[in-house]
Amino acid sequence: MTLRRFLAGILALGLHWAPAGHAADQPALDLPEAIRQALAQNPRQASQRLDVRKAELEQRVARGARLPAVDFSASATYYGYPTFVVPIRQVPQPPNFAFPPLDRSIYDLGVTLRLPLYTGGRLQQGIVIADLGRSIAVERERLGTQALTYNVSSVYLKILQLSALDRAYAARIDSLQAQARRVQLLVQEGKAPRLDLLRVRVQVRKAEHDRLQIENRRQEAVTLLYSLMGSATLPDAVRLVAYGAAPVPDRRLAELRAEASARRAELQIAEEEMAVARARERLARGERLPSLSLLGAYRERSGADLTFFDDWNIGAQLSVPVFDGGVRRYRVAQAELARQQALEGLRQARLDVDKELQDAWNAVGEAASRLQVAGASVGEAAETLKIERLKYDEGVGLITDLLSAESALLTAEADRLQAEFDLIVARLNLLRASGQLTPAQVEALVVARVADPGEAIP
Repeated sequence: MTLRRFLAGILALGLHWAPAGHAADQPALDLPEAIRQALAQNPRQASQRLDVRKAELEQRVARGARLPAVDFSASATYYGYPTFVVPIRQVPQPPNFAFPPLDRSIYDLGVTLRLPLYTGGRLQQGIVIADLGRSIAVERERLGTQALTYNVSSVYLKILQLSALDRAYAARIDSLQAQARRVQLLVQEGKAPRLDLLRVRVQVRKAEHDRLQIENRRQEAVTLLYSLMGSATLPDAVRLVAYGAAPVPDRRLAELRAEASARRAELQIAEEEMAVARARERLARGERLPSLSLLGAYRERSGADLTFFDDWNIGAQLSVPVFDGGVRRYRVAQAELARQQALEGLRQARLDVDKELQDAWNAVGEAASRLQVAGASVGEAAETLKIERLKYDEGVGLITDLLSAESALLTAEADRLQAEFDLIVARLNLLRASGQLTPAQVEALVVARVADPGEAIP
C-alpha cells in the first residue's frame, strides 16, 4: 500500500463506508427513526406513560369523592326467634294495638345515600393533590423522554465513531502488513536489519488486538442501542446513516439559564412536590375540623310470605373530633416537616440544575476547542509520516521513527473522531441541561453525510 493510499484511507475516516452492492439492499436506520422507535417501544418509557394514565384516574377518584354515594343492598337472614319484619308503622291506640308482622325469615332490599356537605377542606385538598400528581407524572414522562433521546443519540453516534475508528485500525494494519513485506525484501537484500522486520510484525499484532477491542466495544454499543429501542434481538443487517456536527447558532449562558428555570422537568417536579406538601399539610389540619354529611335510605323488608313493607329515613350526620391521643396533631407536625423537606429539595434542585448547565456549557467550549486542535494534529502527523517514510526509503531513517509516525497519525485521527463525537454529545447535554432536548432538536444538531452510503450493523 502506497503512502498516498494510506493517507487517503486515514483522512477519509470521517465518512462511513458499507460494502458495495449491499448497502442499497440493507434497510436504513437513521437517528430520528431510532429515537422514534425507542420512545414508542422502550419499556421504561411505556411504564411512565402508564403512570400518567394512573394519575388521570386518580384525578377522577378525587373528584368523585365529592359526589353523592348511592349503594344498593340485599340480604336474606334466618333468625332463631320470630323478629319484626318492619318497625311499628303507627302509634298503637287502645284497645287495638297494630303490631308489625313477625317472622324468622327476613328478606331485605334497600338503597342508601351519602352526600358529604362539609369535610374541613379535605376533599378539596384531595383534588389538588391528584391534579399535582398528574402534573408530576407528565413531567417525569417528559424527563424520561429527554433522557432516552439523549441516550439513544449518544449510543447511535458512538457506534459510528467506533466504526470509523475500526476502519482506521484496518488501514493501519494494511499499511503495517505492506510495510512488513517491504522490509522483508530489504532484509533479504541486506539493506535492513532483521530487527526492523520483527518490530513491524509486533506492531501488526498490537494493531490487530486493538482493533478486536474496538469491534467488541462497537458490538456492545449496538446491543445497547437496540435495548434502548425496546428490542431484545438484533436484526440481520441494518445500515446506519452517518452524521457529522452541524453548525449551530451561538447562545448566551444567561439565556440558557432562563430557559432552564422555565423548562427543566426536575424543577417543575420539585415545585409541584412543594405544592403537594402544602396541600397535605392543609389536609392534615382539616382532619381536626368537624365533618357534616347528608344521609338517606330507602328499604323494603318482608318475611317468608314475600309481602314487602317499605321504610325510609333521611338525616344529617355531624362528626366532631374530640380526643385521639394526639394522632391528628402529630400528623400535622409530620406534614409541616414534609413541607420543609420539599422546600429544601426545591433549593437543591435549583443548585443542581445551575451546576449541570454550567458544566455542560464548559464542555461544549472545551470540545469545540479540542476538535480544532485535533484537526491540526492530523495534518501535522500526516506530514511527519510523509517525511519519515521518505527518510526510510532513502536509507537515512529508522524503522522505529517510521512506526512512531504512523502510530502518531492513527492517534491523531482517533483523537479527532473522539473530539467530533464529544462535541455533538456535549451539545446534546447542553440542550438537556437547559430543558430543551427533543427529537427535533437532535436533528438540528447533526447533518447527514450525503455522499456516505452508511454503516452496516451488526
